[in-house]
Amino acid sequence: MAVFTSQGANPRTNQFTSQLPGQLPAKRLRVVRWRDLRLWVGLAIMVLAMFAGAFILSRGEQTTTVWRASSDLSIGSVPVATPVTVALGEAQDQYLPANEPLTGRLRWPVAAGDLIPRGALGYSSLLNARLVTLPVDPLHAPVNLASGDIVDIWSTPAEAAGGITAKPVLVFSRVTVAEAAIDSVGIGGEIAVVVEVPADGAAQLVAAARSGLIDLVAVPITSQPTS
Repeated sequence: MAVFTSQGANPRTNQFTSQLPGQLPAKRLRVVRWRDLRLWVGLAIMVLAMFAGAFILSRGEQTTTVWRASSDLSIGSVPVATPVTVALGEAQDQYLPANEPLTGRLRWPVAAGDLIPRGALGYSSLLNARLVTLPVDPLHAPVNLASGDIVDIWSTPAEAAGGITAKPVLVFSRVTVAEAAIDSVGIGGEIAVVVEVPADGAAQLVAAARSGLIDLVAVPITSQPTS
């Protein structure tokens, strides 16, 4: 009589096992113990990373109050600014803090809304300058002309021989406006604009104002030297 045996039977227990042919035996899981050095090293790295992240975030959240330009400011102008609180990080020393007064004039232009750099003040005007008052038609001057603006001065002769239209002539370029009486209009409808020019050029400017029509052309801050 033939005796059949079942494959996979455990000869010791005479019980069937679930292990298939060619399958590796299951390994027993190793219990992680608090004495394991690798566990402590991992925890230490995690704690250090948390402290480093908190330190970086705290440095970025530190704020300071600095000056911000209220409008476009030209070279040589007295800065008009408002205090603003911002987070600058390591760059905070590059800008003028609001607890320092705005004394002096600008050495380079600053656009409206920009922070005023610490080294922007300290403009030195002409050593031998003259202040010349010009009668200017309001329609031949920039809108909202103010002290500190930079303009080019053009003069167009009043008459030309043979009825030929006269061409404007550039008298001075990049001249600083010292004062503009935009609220006071003269008898002829002109406003008084005081400009600062070199002493040796005052006579030329006066002659141009008496012999023709004066136009003031604004020099935007993007066209002004930055240093």
